[in-house]
Amino acid sequence: MAKSTEHAGLICLLCSILTLAGIAAGWYWQKPLITVISLLPAAAYEAYRTEGVSTIWASWGMLAVLIAEAVLIIGNFNIDISRFAAKFIPGLPAVDVKLAGPVIMAYFSYVLIKRTGGIYTKWLAAVILTGCVGLFIVLEPSILAKLKGADLRDVHKIEDTIKKLPVK
Repeated sequence: MAKSTEHAGLICLLCSILTLAGIAAGWYWQKPLITVISLLPAAAYEAYRTEGVSTIWASWGMLAVLIAEAVLIIGNFNIDISRFAAKFIPGLPAVDVKLAGPVIMAYFSYVLIKRTGGIYTKWLAAVILTGCVGLFIVLEPSILAKLKGADLRDVHKIEDTIKKLPVK
């Protein structure tokens, strides 16, 4: 049976604002737990709203991963998953298990976006996907440095080289 949509728009809007504020606050204070907590209402409401078999599994799985992420952050657990993945992905640099949570949640968000029919569940999945990207950046801020640092300077070097080529 379809869930009521009487206040769904307002709830989704509030979840969107809370998630964006949580990303900003988590990044500003370098506290990923703030971002995780700000994602909880959206994930919980998503779990409430979904109805199909695959979407129920995806939404509840997302909520479970989010709770596990909170436990890992609160407990300050640092587990290098590259040791376990080295059999399948040789040469993998050290990767903390906390970075796997946003990736798994992003996959679940993708499943929800593709498989759900409701506009509000799609909206929430997009909000959670945005939150996952934000959480990943808060957990590993060096990614932003790579995106705006040396890698971009290399792009400018390539552009300069192209400009110096003789035009025919």
